[in-house]
Amino acid sequence: MKRGISTKIHPQIILKKGTPAFVVLPYKEYEAILASIEDAEDIEAITIAQADQSEGFPLDMVERIAAGENAIKIFREYREISQKELADRANVSRQYISQIEGNERTGTMKVRKKIAVILSVDLDDIA
Repeated sequence: MKRGISTKIHPQIILKKGTPAFVVLPYKEYEAILASIEDAEDIEAITIAQADQSEGFPLDMVERIAAGENAIKIFREYREISQKELADRANVSRQYISQIEGNERTGTMKVRKKIAVILSVDLDDIA
């Protein structure tokens, strides 16, 4: 175990009606076990984080969306795609994209799904 603590454990087992009921350990050994558990939890958290392949976004983007700015516009700008390019790829007019980004229209579900694919985000991200 880490931190220079012996890996040997010297438990005292206390029986209750002939069955082990309690374990008593020297305090340093108890600390070593806790440290080992903490290390294992840290390793698990790192492993999970490394396995997560989802894309992260800058905090300012998240704050802008949380403040009510149009998510499609924010993701489009982040991807460095013009309104015209997004419109062309989604087979709609640039004005239609402008109206969606200006919250004048919501856009059909079909168009919103196309936009989500083009921007490489989940549909929920641009809801």
